[in-house]
Amino acid sequence: MNKSMPTRMTFTGMSALGQFARSLADLSRALRHRGEIKHLAEFDDRMLKDIGLTRSDVSSALSEPLIRNPSWVLIRSAERHSRSEKVDHSARSIRPIVPMVTQAKRCA
Repeated sequence: MNKSMPTRMTFTGMSALGQFARSLADLSRALRHRGEIKHLAEFDDRMLKDIGLTRSDVSSALSEPLIRNPSWVLIRSAERHSRSEKVDHSARSIRPIVPMVTQAKRCA
């Protein structure tokens, strides 16, 4: 056996290989999400509003660098929009006023 050739990978080598594999997985996920966000760009403004987004949110996500996952931009935007929506507390749940109905007098 040749002693100059390592028979097994060192801990540092395994760690670097693991980090490289995670980086490739992260890049793959970011590219897949970018494709899904490009599909969102085809939605009209009403459809985007229904899911809590605006056209500028989608544009901002797509302007992220390729190595970053753009879906986080959309998540933060949707959360920001939902927090900014004002809840109308003036329409309290008050019992409706129902007029009293009485029997009509019988005509004899």
